[in-house]
Amino acid sequence: MARARIHASLLYTVLVLSILHLPGPATARCESGDEDEQGFPVSPFPIIRTIQFKTPFVAKPSVMYGITMLDINYAENNRAKIQLMGVEKSNFTVWMGTMYDTKMYGLGMRWMACD
Repeated sequence: MARARIHASLLYTVLVLSILHLPGPATARCESGDEDEQGFPVSPFPIIRTIQFKTPFVAKPSVMYGITMLDINYAENNRAKIQLMGVEKSNFTVWMGTMYDTKMYGLGMRWMACD
């Protein structure tokens, strides 16, 4: 009988401590946008863009991005590159350009940053 009370008391203590140590609600947020650069007949590439977040993040966010548009001369190989150069709490910087003999007149990207 006493042993059962000890086990029940121990179980109750573990349950209460577990509830007290649960993490609070997540405060994660995301922000997204588009960045397009175009120029014809003269290619504006390579370019470096710093994109400001509407509201700074609490910590450095993870940034994901993808190409949404290409305007490339048909006579050369098609090579485009977007490179993330740096991420801060309030902004991130990307390099947008080509490689080798590619003549590019437009490049678009869509991005999303989440903490």
